[in-house]
Amino acid sequence: MAAAPRKRVNVQYRKLDDITGGFGGTSLQDALTKCMQTMKAGQAIGANPVVRVLQLPDYGNLVLNLYHAPSSHFFGEIVRYEPGADLPLLQVSSGVSAYNLTQAKAPPGHEPLRGVLYFLAVKNHVALVEADLSPARAETYLTWLLKNQAGVVANDTHVVLLAELKSATGQLQLKEVEEVVFRPNPIVSTKQTAAPLQGGDGALQVASTSKDVAATNTWEVLKAAGMDDTDLTRLAEDNTKIEVTLQIRFMGGKRKKHPISIADTNRLLRNIPEDELVLKGPTGRQKSGSIEKLTYPANVALKGSLLDPKDMARALLEGYNSFVANGYIDP
Repeated sequence: MAAAPRKRVNVQYRKLDDITGGFGGTSLQDALTKCMQTMKAGQAIGANPVVRVLQLPDYGNLVLNLYHAPSSHFFGEIVRYEPGADLPLLQVSSGVSAYNLTQAKAPPGHEPLRGVLYFLAVKNHVALVEADLSPARAETYLTWLLKNQAGVVANDTHVVLLAELKSATGQLQLKEVEEVVFRPNPIVSTKQTAAPLQGGDGALQVASTSKDVAATNTWEVLKAAGMDDTDLTRLAEDNTKIEVTLQIRFMGGKRKKHPISIADTNRLLRNIPEDELVLKGPTGRQKSGSIEKLTYPANVALKGSLLDPKDMARALLEGYNSFVANGYIDP
């Protein structure tokens, strides 16, 4: 019997940062387990996926779908789906000069899948793999689930999952950071079936398949600068690529530089693609390509074109154990 096909993934390390104390000393793992046991609409939240659905305008729905909560860890699969949306299709036929882009409705009882994020929590340590669903969205969802739906954390709580930034050649040299330079993907004009940032044919799109945080930053920076949506659309339709460079400087009194710590930098930049960053500090700089988040490479079995959740749970636990064994984290 042939072995199941596998896909290489990067398991990211994150850690809960309870900056408001809203968890009250409870770990993320235990809070999630308690959440699943909390009664809502006459059932335990873990037994009813309907009460685990968060609706986000102009984005779709998020739901903690599959989960396992043994005593050693909590494994979860957060799914993004878009109710009623069309599925983009390519009509392949012979005797034509170009294939036809078309759309179709999902079968009855199904909704279009837009992304998945898999995570495993051991106490406050988190190993995750994103598949077209960003950690920023996962933070928003887990905050809503634990606070609004289950009430297992305080009202002022926001789930923050810190990443560990390090140098590609070893430990990060900078102890403090004075300036961050961020270059999101440029805005270009495309005509495709995927939902645009702004409606209409040829609407502005960001050339990114999974980094929706970078896409939002590009668009919001331009709007914050007072640029009109209509003018930007017209420029893009005229084949003008729009690039943004965002420089963030940390200043103290009398306009003097006031460096922030690497710990604060990790918090600010946890959901920004590291290949688009430059960090500058009193002792030098870390350039794009030399900064990376702490990750573990793993191979996960596929079921058709989807990642196998059972094997994903294994890979995430393997990644966590590797972080511990190599001294990156204390269990």
